[in-house]
Amino acid sequence: MKILSWLLGLPVALLAIVFAVVNRHAVTVDIWPLPWDVSAPLYLLVLGALAFGVILGSILTWLAGVPVRGKATRESRRANVMAYQLDQLKVENEALQKARQTALPRMEP
Repeated sequence: MKILSWLLGLPVALLAIVFAVVNRHAVTVDIWPLPWDVSAPLYLLVLGALAFGVILGSILTWLAGVPVRGKATRESRRANVMAYQLDQLKVENEALQKARQTALPRMEP
């Protein structure tokens, strides 16, 4: 998996570096409803917007998974309790079997 991330990440990083080198000229962006103008290199605006989108998407995906992770935690706890109860019942059953064998005399032909 680590090799796959390197194989995909390295070309993307090289592409971003080439994009940044080629697009160094300044661009003015007018943020319409607000009275601000932002003047920055084109690569900074594009890569910044891309980074903002990745971070926002990651946060939203993580938040969407909160209920699923909570249910998985609850079910894991429930499974652990049930496994413990099963172990206890097995111990009790073995004790009852031993008591029954010692209490009842064996009938030999």
